[in-house]
This record gives sequence, structure tokens and C-alpha cells, in this order.
Amino acid sequence: MKMTRVRALMLSLVLGSSLTAASRAADDKEIQTLFQMGRTAYYQGNTEQAKKLLTQVLAMNPRHFETRAILANINATAAKGQASLKTTYNSVVIPKFEVNQVSLGESLEALALMAKNVSNGKVSPNFVVKNPDLNSALITLSLSNTPVDELVRYLADMARAKVSWDKHAVVFSGIAD
Repeated sequence: MKMTRVRALMLSLVLGSSLTAASRAADDKEIQTLFQMGRTAYYQGNTEQAKKLLTQVLAMNPRHFETRAILANINATAAKGQASLKTTYNSVVIPKFEVNQVSLGESLEALALMAKNVSNGKVSPNFVVKNPDLNSALITLSLSNTPVDELVRYLADMARAKVSWDKHAVVFSGIAD
């Protein structure tokens, strides 16, 4: 009788620790998924979404170093009263953007000039194309009353490029880069 209780107790301890380990692994996976989504949003210039996701990560793991670093950067930028580049570009609406079989490089030059003119020189977009092959991608696009950040997204999609929003520039790179 005593031996059966001991075995039952040991079995329940083993099962309990296995369930705890499985639960911890699921939490770690959820933390990593939320962190990756938050980090992606941050590098795409969507600081509001990034802050929301990364705050969830921090609630689950207050010691998550990378999350703390990105949130510190978001908060420091907000404290200085600086709008993110994406927010700044979103505030400039281009009345008509039309290109027909024009290279990505030329399309970006045109967009930068239009944004500067529309904003009376207050916004002068800076675009960097890391992959030289992307510069020659031909673009055909016709849009009206579109914010610059949306035009950037359309141009990137048409060139099959990936866009990241740095502090001072929009960087276009190849999907594989």
C-alpha cells in the first residue's frame, strides 16, 4: 500500500514537472512570436504597433533584453517629440503620382521631389536602394491623393523589394537580403 502511494506521488511529480516544462516552452514560443512581430513593426516604422506588441512581451518576460532596448528607443524618440519617419511621410499627401515604365530609382527621385514641393520644403524624403538590381526595376503606377508612406509601399511591392524605415531614410533591399 505504502509503495503504491510513493509511486503515485512520484508519477504526479514527474507529470507535473513535464506539464510545467511544456507550458514554459509554449510561453517562450509565444514571447518569441510576439517579439518578432513587434520588431518587424518597429523596423517598418509602425512604432504604435511595435510598442503594443513589445509591451505584451515585456509583461510576459520583464527581463527580455531586446524588447527593453527597442521600447527604450521608441520611448526616447517620443520623449524628444520626434515623429517617426513613417508618420512624417504619412502626413504628406501627393495629389497625383503617375509613372509609366520608369525605373524604381527614377520613381523614387520623382517622389522625393514631389514630397518636397507639396510640403513646401519641410519634408525631403531620403531613399536608399541597397540592391543595385532594384534600381532598374520598371514601375507603372497611377495614384491620386496618396500619402508618401503608401506610395513607398506600392513602389516596393512593384519592385519586389523589402522596405525598412530607418531613423533618417527609407531603405529598399531585395526580398532575400
